[in-house]
Amino acid sequence: MTMMMPEPEPLRPVPGLDAFLQETPSAIASRAGQLLGMAAYAFGRFEPDTALREDADLLGVPHVERAGDEMQRWSSDARLDDLTRQAQEFHDLSSAGSLDERTRALWGDVVRFRTPMPLLALLNIRQQSEHPLEAAAAAAALHAFSGGRLNRSHDILRSAAESADPQANAVAAAMLDVSRTSPDVPERPAWVGNPVSTTIHGTWALVEENGWHRPGSPLHSHLRAKNSANLYDADGYFVWSGEYSDLGRTQGGEDLHRWADLVSGAGWLDAVYAHSHGGNVALDALAKGARIKLLVLLHTPAIHRTSQAWAAIRANVGGVISMRTRMDHVVLADSLRHGENRMAFDPELLPHFPVVGHWKNQDAWFSHSHFVSVSNWRRSDLSNIVTMRYRAI
Repeated sequence: MTMMMPEPEPLRPVPGLDAFLQETPSAIASRAGQLLGMAAYAFGRFEPDTALREDADLLGVPHVERAGDEMQRWSSDARLDDLTRQAQEFHDLSSAGSLDERTRALWGDVVRFRTPMPLLALLNIRQQSEHPLEAAAAAAALHAFSGGRLNRSHDILRSAAESADPQANAVAAAMLDVSRTSPDVPERPAWVGNPVSTTIHGTWALVEENGWHRPGSPLHSHLRAKNSANLYDADGYFVWSGEYSDLGRTQGGEDLHRWADLVSGAGWLDAVYAHSHGGNVALDALAKGARIKLLVLLHTPAIHRTSQAWAAIRANVGGVISMRTRMDHVVLADSLRHGENRMAFDPELLPHFPVVGHWKNQDAWFSHSHFVSVSNWRRSDLSNIVTMRYRAI
C-alpha cells in the first residue's frame, strides 16, 4: 500500500517588494523565487533563458547586472558582513534595526542601481530568515556567487538539507549535490510482450517522495485508466538509483533500456511519464538508442547535451510533452549549481509541446511536484492533452 502525503495549499505569486513585507506561505515562496531569480541574473554562468526571464518579469524580479571577477573580494563571511554593514549604514540603519526597514532599503538599492553589491547585502540578511525555504534560497544564491567559499551559507544549506520543509530540503540538496539512496528495491520485471508504458521517478534528494510512480498510487492509476492501459502495473516496475549525478542518470538510462527489453519484445516503449531528473534518465536512454513513442516530462531540468546527443534523441522519440511550473525553486537552484542547465527546453534541440500554467493561475508557480499530483491532472484535464498529443504522433 502506498502512503500519500497531503497536498500543500497552492501558492500564488506575490510580486516585488510586497513579497518581503508579508508572512504568508505565498509571500515566503515568492521571496525564495525572487532571490534565486536575481541570483540567476547576477551569478549565473550564462544569461538566463527566455523562460526564466519571462517568469522573473511576471514575479517582479529586478534584472541585476552580472557580477564581475572583482566582486569576489566579498566572498568571505567577514568581507560580506562588512559590505552588508556599509550598505545599511548608507541608509542610517544597523544590524539591530528592523528587518523590514533594512530589507526595504536594500531592495530599493537593488531596483535603483541594478548592481550585485546591494543584492549581496540583501541575500546576507535574508539567509538569516526563520523560514527554511527563504534561508535556503538566499544561502543557495550566495553559495553560487562564492563558489562555496562562504561558510555561513554552506552551514545554512546543510541545515536546510535536513529540514522538514521539502522544498527547502530540495533547494539545498541541489546546491550541495546531495544524493540519497532509493527507497525502492529493484526487482526483475514480469514479461509483458506487447509495447509497455512506464513511469520514472526523479532524483531522491530533489523530490518530495509521494510514491506517485508506483503501481497503485492515485496518479499511476489515473494514467493507466485515462491514457496508458499498458502502463506497467506489477512488481519489478522501473526504478533507478535516484542519485544526483551525471553518472547516476547515465546508468539509469542504461537500466531503462535493459528494463524495456526484459518486459517487452516490441523494441520500444509506448509512453514514458518522467519526473524531475527522471526525465533526463529517459533522454539519456534515447541518446543511447532506446526508442519511446511519447515522452512526458514533469518538472525536468534541461541539462546541456552535445548536438550529436540531441540528434539521436530527436530520431528516437515520437513526441514530447514538457510540463513545468513558473519559477520552480528546485530547477532554479539546479541551474545555479550547474550553469549550463536551463528552466525550459530549447524547442530547436527538443521539439515539444509545452504545458506551463497561466501566470494568473496560483498553482502554476514555484512547485516541483505540481505535475505529480492526481488532483492537478484532473483539474487541468492534463490527460486530454496527453491523449491528443499521442494521437498526433
